[in-house]
Amino acid sequence: MISIDEFNGIYRQHVDAVFRVTLRSVSRREIAEEITSEVFLTFYQNAASLSAEQLPAWLFTVAKRRAADYWRRWYLEERWSLEDATEPATFTPEYSLEDLLAKCENLKPIHRLCVILRFAHGMSRTEIAQQTGLSDLQVKGNLQYALKLLRDTLTTRTPNLPPAQELSADA
Repeated sequence: MISIDEFNGIYRQHVDAVFRVTLRSVSRREIAEEITSEVFLTFYQNAASLSAEQLPAWLFTVAKRRAADYWRRWYLEERWSLEDATEPATFTPEYSLEDLLAKCENLKPIHRLCVILRFAHGMSRTEIAQQTGLSDLQVKGNLQYALKLLRDTLTTRTPNLPPAQELSADA
């Protein structure tokens, strides 16, 4: 254990430099002061195991690590706190799946098949291609064409309907 006089001398000698390093790391004066206090408390607890040559490097290393700990805590606690989270948005579809499938009756059979497999059965384009014997590119084209026709049909019959961004052939 070191004496209070020795500690005070070392504190006065290094406190400004440690504070500046910490302030550059955290950019908030009150946080830098708190970290600087923690650094010197840690020094006081470990002073017996340190030599005078190691002291400045040790103080700066502890200061940088404490600043990194601060940012880690800030990221986990402040940035992602549940109190600040907003309620998730809910999506209420304008049309049910049955309504959309009924609209598919106006499509050509291959387009209807691609849409039904994609959206009613949840198949990927690759799975649809394997099932139908079409290439992945043909499935993509059929889906894009069918979705464009469905969008046009839905928006001409209900002019207040927003664009159907939920339907995509790329998924």
